[in-house]
Amino acid sequence: MRAAVCFGAAVSCVVAVRSVEAIRPALLLDPDPAWIAARLVLWIGLLSATVAAGGLAAAVFFLCARSRFAPDAPYPLPFRRVTLALLAIGALAAGALFRFAWLDTLPVPLWLDDVSLISPALALEGSWRDFANSIRPAPYGVAQPFGSVGVLYLEFYQLCLELAGTTVFGVRLPSALAGAASVGTAMLLGRALLPRGGSVLAGLSLAGMRWSLILSRWGWNAIVLAPVLDVAALLLLAARRRWSLALAALAGVVAGISTHIYLAAWVGSAALFLLALWPPAPEQGRPWRPALALAFAIGLLLAAAPIFLLRKGRTSPYFARASDHNVVLEVRRARSILPFLGVAADALSSPWFLPDPTPRHDLPGHSRLGWIGGALVAVSFAYALLRPRRDFSAYLLAQAAAAFAATVAGGRATVPNGYRFGYLSNAAAVAIAGGALLVLAMFRASRRPSAAIALTGLLAVASFAGARDAIIRWAGSRTTFDDFWGQDTLLARAAARWDLYGTVDLDPALGENTLTMEGARKYRLDPWRDRLGRDAPEGEPRRKFRIVAPRSRPRAGERLVERVGDAWGREWGWIYGRRTGGT
Repeated sequence: MRAAVCFGAAVSCVVAVRSVEAIRPALLLDPDPAWIAARLVLWIGLLSATVAAGGLAAAVFFLCARSRFAPDAPYPLPFRRVTLALLAIGALAAGALFRFAWLDTLPVPLWLDDVSLISPALALEGSWRDFANSIRPAPYGVAQPFGSVGVLYLEFYQLCLELAGTTVFGVRLPSALAGAASVGTAMLLGRALLPRGGSVLAGLSLAGMRWSLILSRWGWNAIVLAPVLDVAALLLLAARRRWSLALAALAGVVAGISTHIYLAAWVGSAALFLLALWPPAPEQGRPWRPALALAFAIGLLLAAAPIFLLRKGRTSPYFARASDHNVVLEVRRARSILPFLGVAADALSSPWFLPDPTPRHDLPGHSRLGWIGGALVAVSFAYALLRPRRDFSAYLLAQAAAAFAATVAGGRATVPNGYRFGYLSNAAAVAIAGGALLVLAMFRASRRPSAAIALTGLLAVASFAGARDAIIRWAGSRTTFDDFWGQDTLLARAAARWDLYGTVDLDPALGENTLTMEGARKYRLDPWRDRLGRDAPEGEPRRKFRIVAPRSRPRAGERLVERVGDAWGREWGWIYGRRTGGT
């Protein structure tokens, strides 16, 4: 009954907020006496819709919970071991292939944070002196950075640049490696939380999941959190089952390491702390041990301490983004609690119904999980509400609670934010796998083999569709290009090409971010740069070039040598060149 009430309350909250936004608060609170009757009708309609929606949702949930569509536990996949092994290998291979295919060419634009941090990453010495100040501002080089990144992550970034060179592939290698690794860690989580076959279904779900795959192709440090927090979760689950304070502390250390990567690690770590506090199910026969949470917290704080203690020469705060925008500021500016209620409603409904407002995070107009994944995640959360003390339920509810609180605290701007919570793509994959096994348990025994084949095939089809959407539709989209300010990359690459033949004067007003243009030009971040077949000329250059606004007039002795344009026929700059008379 409590689960049905919780579900009904969530639905009521969303319906109430959406109704208020549709009617507009000004109409509901207008003091004009002439509008008393109209306001009364509006208030009656608002309250009726809220109560009816919540009551109906709670009733449906309650009836389903008492039917055969509420199994006691997920049912294992009835496949042979060889079949499961082949599916697991296929999921891992597909996950790696989708993340590395055309990595240096799709998407075309480069991201400001990636490019601006090449120089500080290469400047690291690989010694403890690098950690005198344990963080660097991001983007690096701007007057007022709106984020930060740990030196520990930059050491990893430097390693990738040394392995692959200062190329587009090298710049994107950390994200791709982390994305591929996250498929494996999600499978391990599925194995730890679900019965036989859960790991395979989690891998199939994540291999081509659009959310994870997009971030794996450009997501800078956000997607690197996913495998690290997965390892912390695996250690913590082992600690819960073995009652091991050492494993709990080690899980905290791993979670603390993640705080050196990206600020959202604190949200994921809060979820794991909540998981450590979660009481076990009665049938598991394990006592509640709050000391596990204490051990986890100690490990977390010890590993995260250098962020706050090692700050020599620091000029920007670690929590820059959190202090720059939050729900308190929104409420103060609006002089209303509607931003608070609105972001709460958005947080509840966003996994299923709200598209990401930022095109570089996802395909515009598409829900985060899609109808297949979204339906199975809903099944898993319904099960978690009914049996909240199972390990699978505890993991999902802890992740959801922490993400909900962080979303509300962060304010409504850019909600839902798939980049900030990119690490939850792995939790979503585990939830999808659990939902599939719960659906399998709803079938009669004679039909389960056929249902298992159908569900596995459905997840594979959804995964391939997600890969198509990420690699082809999203990467080649005009809205994606524009949200990355792709003109910066095109102009910088054009300048780098003509640098080989003389001096190039690039008008910075043509682009959006000067740092992107400077970094891409300096390091010649062009996947086709080696095909030019020549090095920069020695001695005095023989030509001089200007990259100016389209349709600008040439100067004396200049001629048009190139028009910098995109795939949609838009011109971003014209390049004029002239001889200087040098050698």
